[in-house]
Amino acid sequence: MTSPEQKRVTSAFRAPGAVAWRDLVAEDPTVNDQQEEARKAKGELKNLLLASLQMQHLVVLAGSGCSLSAGGPSMQDLWNGAVGEEPTHAAKTTATKVNHDLKNQNIEAFLSRVEALLQVNPDDEGVRQFLDASKQVILDKCSGVFDPDNLGAHKTFLHRLSRRRVRDQRLRVFTTNYDLCFERAAVELGGVALDGFSFTAPRRYDPRFFGYDIIRRPRSGDDLGHYLEGVFLLYKLHGSVNWSRDQDGTIYEKDKPTPAEACLIYPATGKYQQSFIQPHLESMAQYLATVREPNTCLLAVGF
Repeated sequence: MTSPEQKRVTSAFRAPGAVAWRDLVAEDPTVNDQQEEARKAKGELKNLLLASLQMQHLVVLAGSGCSLSAGGPSMQDLWNGAVGEEPTHAAKTTATKVNHDLKNQNIEAFLSRVEALLQVNPDDEGVRQFLDASKQVILDKCSGVFDPDNLGAHKTFLHRLSRRRVRDQRLRVFTTNYDLCFERAAVELGGVALDGFSFTAPRRYDPRFFGYDIIRRPRSGDDLGHYLEGVFLLYKLHGSVNWSRDQDGTIYEKDKPTPAEACLIYPATGKYQQSFIQPHLESMAQYLATVREPNTCLLAVGF
């Protein structure tokens, strides 16, 4: 059931500089004044969004809610996969060792305690096996092949935002999600995601590739070419299910890496420390630099 506060957040609009929220849906549809006020609020919101999207820099920060709409796992799904709807023997044993109450179904809190124990007692094979198995579950659930029919929202979103004026900067999408929803949506659209990896196989990560762009060159004539439509920059802040870190630290694109190879930040408090190593540090630095640019519109979606 939706609380009054949740209802207000999802159906109201507050203009920049304003204090009061304005309803986008009339509380009583039979009252003409309320209907008129809701219509005006919707119009003002639409105009504000259209004006914002015309800014030189357009930045998107995408959270897990975006993947849920495409059939991705929720945090509860990850808990059920790692611990079990009815906790497994391994989960119960591990929970006892790390002093975690399994009634608190927070996968991040649980794995944080598991990692903390292994820092103190790295020889506890039972706890380590549970952690490795949990990481494999998370990797598998986020690696699912999403049905293109479920990517309609992603495709519409990218189609409308990635085709920008030549004088504007390319759309930049920063996401905390591991999955490949944005990449698959781009493929379905015939677009290109510049994700920091080389254009040749095996694809290798190097932040210099974010500085590259794609133009359409004519076969003849003096025309130097035109920027290709549908190109955007994609930054995976917490890594990706198809990123693999080699022994020398080089990151390659790989199908189905093992949990030990996977270059992603698993849900635990250790993610804050891991965000200070490459390539996560580079992505966060790019995000902070981007939002400091003047004339920037930031869209936060899926949180």
